[in-house]
Amino acid sequence: MSLIHNIDHIKQAIDFTGLQNGSIHPSDIDAVLEFDNEAVIFMELKYYKSHGIPTGQRLLLERLVDSWHTVKATALKIEHHQLGTEPIDLSRCAVTSYYINGIWIDTDIMVKDALNSLGHFWNISKLQFI
Repeated sequence: MSLIHNIDHIKQAIDFTGLQNGSIHPSDIDAVLEFDNEAVIFMELKYYKSHGIPTGQRLLLERLVDSWHTVKATALKIEHHQLGTEPIDLSRCAVTSYYINGIWIDTDIMVKDALNSLGHFWNISKLQFI
């Protein structure tokens, strides 16, 4: 069963025009998981042919992770291959890098496997997906 309640609302882009100062403008984060104020995982999805996370957005993610009050914080760069307007199945996407303890590490692991590994490593039973 899908968690998408209204597919038409998801298709609506948010236009940041008028809210910029030079290269400074609002940024978005595609997904966030937070567990009992103990752990946080930020997720940024990019189409697999993209050139990575733009500098400002990368700095935002790094600063959010670094400012979390426990060491149980990370940002995942996730790549997808879905063209068009069909929903992206996040569980079938690949984590291609993650930021933790002040560094980005390249990897190639499915999102669900990455999350389950973090749940095991951080000993968080809620962070387990079947």
